Amino acid sequence: MSLNDPQLDRIEQLLREGNQLRSEAITLQQQAIALQSSLIEQQRANLERAAQINEQALSVQSRARRIQLVVIPALVILIGYASWILFFRIGVR
Repeated sequence: MSLNDPQLDRIEQLLREGNQLRSEAITLQQQAIALQSSLIEQQRANLERAAQINEQALSVQSRARRIQLVVIPALVILIGYASWILFFRIGVR
C-alpha cells in the first residue's frame, strides 16, 4: 500500500500538531510544578508561624498557672480574713 501526497501531508500536519501539543503540555507541567513549589513554601512558612504561636501560647499558659498559684491562695486568705472580721470581731462588740 503506497501513500499519496495528500495522505503524507495529513500525516505531517498531525505530527506537527502532536509536537505542538506535547510542547504545550510540558509548559503546563512546568507551570504546575512552579505553583506547587510556591504553595509548599507558603505552607512551610505557615507551619513555622503556627509553631511560634504555639510556643507563645504555652508561655502565656505557664505564666497564668504561676499567677494562679499566687492569686487563689491570696483570695482564700482575704475571704477568710473578711469573714473573720464580719462574724467574729463585729460579734464581739
